[in-house]
Amino acid sequence: MSGAQTAQHWLPRAVAAVDALLAVLAGCALFALMLLTFVDVMGREFYRSVPGALELSEMLMVVVLFCALPMVSWRAEHVCFELADAIYKGRAERVSKAVMDLICAAAFGGVGWACWGYARRTLEDGDVSANLGVPVGLFVYLMAAMLLLAAAMHLMRCFVAPPAPAATEAYE
Repeated sequence: MSGAQTAQHWLPRAVAAVDALLAVLAGCALFALMLLTFVDVMGREFYRSVPGALELSEMLMVVVLFCALPMVSWRAEHVCFELADAIYKGRAERVSKAVMDLICAAAFGGVGWACWGYARRTLEDGDVSANLGVPVGLFVYLMAAMLLLAAAMHLMRCFVAPPAPAATEAYE
């Protein structure tokens, strides 16, 4: 079996495992955000709100959004402008998609690299959230790691066939 064929066997399983882990993390964070909002609103009605609820909400939103980014990148479920898709067919379409994936990989990789350096600096400087004192750098590291993983997903899309899109494209 050649290297490309070997990658075709283990890579989809690895991506599916990462996808499942990120979905669980994002789902748990979203549920925690929902629960926090409910408790905070009820607390305001009857007694007092949850201390640091705004900061916790912001941190949970970082987890939800950035854990979903690699999944969206691999499945190509992000917003796309199909201005010239009618022109491209066959090989030209595949080349066009590969070029766009390379551009996305470069963009996500560049921003992820910059975030990684920023996360290091925030931890070195001891930056913490205002009310709860949570180190901000930990969340910036999460952002950087997910951006770099999204870049890797776009690169893999250039060489390995991604999964077929879900049958939810009823709007076309």
